[in-house]
Amino acid sequence: MPGRELLRQTPRSFRGEQPRGYPEPGGIEEYKSRSVLEEHKGLAIVFGILFLALAAYFIKSVLTAPKPSPPAPQSVYIEVVPTPPAPTAP
Repeated sequence: MPGRELLRQTPRSFRGEQPRGYPEPGGIEEYKSRSVLEEHKGLAIVFGILFLALAAYFIKSVLTAPKPSPPAPQSVYIEVVPTPPAPTAP
């Protein structure tokens, strides 16, 4: 019978059934893209270590900086000019 062969070739979804090879419910996991940290974990670790090293170097350089030297003594003598006394009011 030609009708039976045509029925076998017809996709099952037309008869209300799932077609052959259709995955079971829950068989396909939903796609989830990777985050930036998951994508570049190695670079994140390298830059993290670099940041910590630079921060430690900066803090060490601030804490161990030499104290500023006192100002140099003046090599030129400056004579103080006396101010004239203010006139008194009569």
